[in-house]
Amino acid sequence: MRKWLAPVLSALLLIAVHVPPSAADQQPTAADQLPSAADQLPSAADQLAALLGPVVEAAVSRAMQGGADAGQRALVELGRLEGRLDAAVHGLAELQLQFGRLEGRLEAAADQNVTCQCPPQQHVKTEELQPVTEEQEPSCETSPAPLLPGLGPYWVPERRTCARSCLQLRDQGGSPRDGVYWFTGMPVPVLCDFSHDGGGWTLLLTVAARDGWSPLSVLRRSERSPSLTSNYAILARADAIRDLGTGTRFAYRIEAQAETGRRRWGGIWLAPRGYSFVHEAPTQTSVSRAAKFDSWEYKDTGIEQRMPWLNLGAGSAVLTTSASATTQWYGTLVTHETNTGYTFSPWIYEQAVQSGRVLYWIREEML
Repeated sequence: MRKWLAPVLSALLLIAVHVPPSAADQQPTAADQLPSAADQLPSAADQLAALLGPVVEAAVSRAMQGGADAGQRALVELGRLEGRLDAAVHGLAELQLQFGRLEGRLEAAADQNVTCQCPPQQHVKTEELQPVTEEQEPSCETSPAPLLPGLGPYWVPERRTCARSCLQLRDQGGSPRDGVYWFTGMPVPVLCDFSHDGGGWTLLLTVAARDGWSPLSVLRRSERSPSLTSNYAILARADAIRDLGTGTRFAYRIEAQAETGRRRWGGIWLAPRGYSFVHEAPTQTSVSRAAKFDSWEYKDTGIEQRMPWLNLGAGSAVLTTSASATTQWYGTLVTHETNTGYTFSPWIYEQAVQSGRVLYWIREEML
């Protein structure tokens, strides 16, 4: 499916920015051209849908012919694509907003250039005239409060948070509170933790019960309802959050048995910038543990020194640190809903056999 993603997105960009040429004798101004360009933006999503329809149908058809494993892989790819398309459509909306703002500025400039044919005023001292500037209302919140809890699914607020992530909100100063925020450039609301391990953490996954988990739902589940106590996942968007950082490494945090308290049976790891949250093989092993919650060590029957990977093949483990998804699959964050052997997931033999409620976080920079 990735073979056709690039040309489709290229077509999207061409649709978004194309402005039909005007007749030479009309010589329209920049302000005249902007509305026609902006008017075309809303139709970009419709044209994209028309382009994608046959492609998606063909992909699904091939998946059905290829068997269960191929079908599952195709569904996962479609989930990832949907996340990318959400971001693209959001980008179009932002571009349309910029067109509108620029159009307003050009119109204001044109109004100022109109020559007034008024009689001269005799008794006005120019030094007493001060330019009147209307204070422009910011288009985003610089000092936001978290969205009201327990009201999910959340919808786009009138003004989003100016920062682009939990870490950026932490770094801009002030004392942000734990809770749900909708950031500029973010297609969904996210839950931020500013109270633990330096703050600036974004919640990617909450596993509160085994029901309903699969390689598809672990990518996106109840994504407009971030929660520490209910099943929730935005793993498909994790790499985009990672890319907001600029350092060579990022941090991720895992907490297990969170129903008994925070910072239990897990830790904080640092991973190379190129590592992915949706990697499909147990090969991302160059991670270093920066903090350990409770007393445990790496072992085959527990957490292994490996970034959690997404299993699309056989086995009950969906998201795991284990080298195998079928045998000795302790260290698993998410178990497939069809496995009834565990209430949650196998975690650390003897010390914490059941994972309990799992929380999985990202911070796009180490510090």
